[in-house]
Amino acid sequence: MEDFLYRNNRPTIIRAQGEDAEDYLQSQWSIDLRRMEEGGVRFGLRLSLKGKVLAGAYLIRLEEEEFLLIAENMPSGALLGMLEENVVADEVEFFDESEKWAFFSLKMTETNPLLSKLGIGTVTQSKFYNLENGLFFADERMPEAGYSAMVEKETMTIDKICQALLEIPEEEYSSYRIIKRNYSVPHEVGAEDLPQEAGLEKNSVDFDKGCYLGQEVMARLHAMGKVQREIIPIRLENEKQPHPALPVTVMFENKAVGQLRSLIRHKDMWVGVAKIHLKAKEQLSESGLNLEQEEWGKIFSL
Repeated sequence: MEDFLYRNNRPTIIRAQGEDAEDYLQSQWSIDLRRMEEGGVRFGLRLSLKGKVLAGAYLIRLEEEEFLLIAENMPSGALLGMLEENVVADEVEFFDESEKWAFFSLKMTETNPLLSKLGIGTVTQSKFYNLENGLFFADERMPEAGYSAMVEKETMTIDKICQALLEIPEEEYSSYRIIKRNYSVPHEVGAEDLPQEAGLEKNSVDFDKGCYLGQEVMARLHAMGKVQREIIPIRLENEKQPHPALPVTVMFENKAVGQLRSLIRHKDMWVGVAKIHLKAKEQLSESGLNLEQEEWGKIFSL
């Protein structure tokens, strides 16, 4: 796919400040913030006590006691409530700045002239760069020429970005990110799922940090366990429209073996995300799996 931009119309952006901001966030999220220097950025998870995925966000360290959290698909009230629910005597405050910023996902080669227009040279992973009216960073969830930009609304920086790249619609971006295994949290990977079932533990869980919510389950799985289900991108062979209401059960030999979570129609193909038991994964690749009602078609692995 050629270079493009996608404008996320529903980002949630929360600022965390206070002398206990680091300690509190360290106890709530799956990544080790104490190793993150000022100017650092990483994608982390907020887990339940059972290790299930409740939220995901880019955590950006602005200063020693100040962070930004950017969540792409979670209402601001839900994330803000989650952030505040365990505050007791901690000196930390949270501010919802979602209406102040525009958030872009970008795909562009290093030779794209937009980088120089934004005043950016070589881009380093896990580090953000200040723009005239915002921030720019390499997106670890889209490793192949993927970037993100947070820009104040109605500024010239937005004009520079929009003039340099082709803007694509949500359907096209969603199909692209699904193929790249960049799943939407918490809609495609959520409260029923372990990070390991979606491969999120590889970059978004630090197993050698201290206590945090869900840490015991993560440590046990890391040392001894193996998950029995996997969240994977699929394609649906179905000539009928519209597709079935989601989520829908996936069947194999008259037994439920998974759940279809999302479907996106792009050009002439349905793509989506399903959670499948490993015992049915080979069948998914070779001859497909039926949905709950066979007339809805079959799903195959991408």
